[in-house]
Amino acid sequence: MRPILLPAVLLSAVLMAGCAELRAPRVAQPVPLALLPVGQDPVRAGIEMAAADFSNQGVGLRGKPAETARAIARLEWLTAVVSTDPRYRALPIGLGMALRASVVETREALGMVADTPPALATSSLTNIAAALDAGTTPVVPADIFPAGAERTLQRLTAPEPFPQSGIATGRLADTVAELDRSGGWNPGAGDPRL
Repeated sequence: MRPILLPAVLLSAVLMAGCAELRAPRVAQPVPLALLPVGQDPVRAGIEMAAADFSNQGVGLRGKPAETARAIARLEWLTAVVSTDPRYRALPIGLGMALRASVVETREALGMVADTPPALATSSLTNIAAALDAGTTPVVPADIFPAGAERTLQRLTAPEPFPQSGIATGRLADTVAELDRSGGWNPGAGDPRL
């Protein structure tokens, strides 16, 4: 009887450990006020801006390092919010996966550390953009951008195309607009408009 119970006990322990992750409170993503217009729903504004930033694979960002940093910072924040906030659970699962893939794409393009927390990536890129706008040398944290400041700034100035980000942000804007028109937001979580 004992050998039969051992696998069940081990399986229970693994399942209980997984439940701990579900019970943990979700990490709040601070609204990056420097990246969004004042007086608008930040998520809706972020969605519209991200779709514009990455339209045509983000070619409009070339030669604009501060704007590239802001665009990627907004994408980091937006992806974290719509992926974790229960108000956005009406969005298709595949869309969340596409947004996360776009974050991987932009991080690889900049040479960022893959597991950087989204809030830290957002604030670091926002600070880099602000320094560039002010004409000062930005602080480029080596623990996030191991290639160093010079290489990171080169990548911000001449970013690679962002095809995944263009597709994901465009789909997000279209899906949110359709959910608004159809009233298809999750009734249990409420309409995510603030």
